[in-house]
Amino acid sequence: MRLIRKFAAVFCLSVGVVLATCTSKKEQTAEGPAAAVQTKAYQGRGTVKGFDPKVPMIELDHEDIKGLMPAMEMQFHIKDKALLQGLSVGDRVEFTIESGVGGLRIVAIHKV
Repeated sequence: MRLIRKFAAVFCLSVGVVLATCTSKKEQTAEGPAAAVQTKAYQGRGTVKGFDPKVPMIELDHEDIKGLMPAMEMQFHIKDKALLQGLSVGDRVEFTIESGVGGLRIVAIHKV
């Protein structure tokens, strides 16, 4: 029984090494703990419905954010309250939103 377990362990490790070396760098994606801290950015467009510089947060009625979510009205946290300067309710905006460890947050925004 010990011999079978040792063989199985060696076999599994060998297969893992072969698979790891056969994957090109373009195909590799973060897995395990690395995937948990990976941040991805998305582009969006929408209309400002409201904001709260104290939080800081902005409410947007946004179009589809390709690869992230369908069109809807929702609130987003803002990376820095300075991003809200010069914006008013009703403004059309383009924005960059990051999805990462802390959830979704807008890291760039400007009027269209």
